Amino acid sequence: MDKQIEAKELKTAIIEVLVFFDLFNQPLTLFEIYKYLSIKATLPQILDVLESSVDIISMKNGFYFLLGRDKIVENRFKKYNYFKRKIKIAKKFIKFIKFLPFVRAVAVSNIICDHNLSNEGDIDLLVVSSKNRIWLTRFFCAGLAKIMNIRPSQENKKDKICLSFYLSEENLNLEKYMYNQDDFYFIYWILGLEIILDKDNILKNILNNNLWLKKYLPNILISENKFFNNKRDNNNFLLNYLEDLSKILQLKIMPKELKCQSCNCGGVVLTDNIIKLFREDKRPNFISHYKNNLSKYLK
Repeated sequence: MDKQIEAKELKTAIIEVLVFFDLFNQPLTLFEIYKYLSIKATLPQILDVLESSVDIISMKNGFYFLLGRDKIVENRFKKYNYFKRKIKIAKKFIKFIKFLPFVRAVAVSNIICDHNLSNEGDIDLLVVSSKNRIWLTRFFCAGLAKIMNIRPSQENKKDKICLSFYLSEENLNLEKYMYNQDDFYFIYWILGLEIILDKDNILKNILNNNLWLKKYLPNILISENKFFNNKRDNNNFLLNYLEDLSKILQLKIMPKELKCQSCNCGGVVLTDNIIKLFREDKRPNFISHYKNNLSKYLK
């Protein structure tokens, strides 16, 4: 393949990244473009293409974005302030749940690129539980949030704590939860996790359990050593009984519409190693909007 074709292929890949993050009004740094790129490339190669693509790509204050979208640079600085505020709120709540032995790790999620949280939105948390203790973990975490009156409602979501995603520590390979092969939102969701609590480096090593990410993002660095923790023996009769009872109670009071939506890769998943409760799975819309917008730039 000659250099001209290589440059064209790289330009297409860069535009694909910028178009996707433009959906979330997010300009990117050079290193972020490198990280999210779907083909192998070096930083100098990417920079050369960016500097020669002024017909479609602009740069301001070290951020790259699609031509005519200058305003999103200012918005990114604002979002950084929102991010700092929301992280402080998340840390206050996590101070209460970190003493629960079943809570192994907690991360702020739905960031999609660095420091990208909206001012009016709630704070989504990913909670990792001990093996065989996911329903007990949700029972105590969600119950405490309800007592503290910090769960989001239709009327008030700003800075509330959304506890809609739980994983068991033995279930950190997330590939099967992709919506389809075009679900880059979920890929970037994994990379965007902001770890707040990590008792045994579980989330710190989450990429090691998701080596499949290299198929989509060849420039990211992932160790080949998978992380496992077999220190805890959860075969306790009483706790097993409480786990089963907790599951029965929660499913009994859970809205019927949520239980009916449960499937392996959608917005609602209800198993003994993952609990995911999103009434509306927005990923199909993201994929559709992304493809429509991309078609305007790659004619």
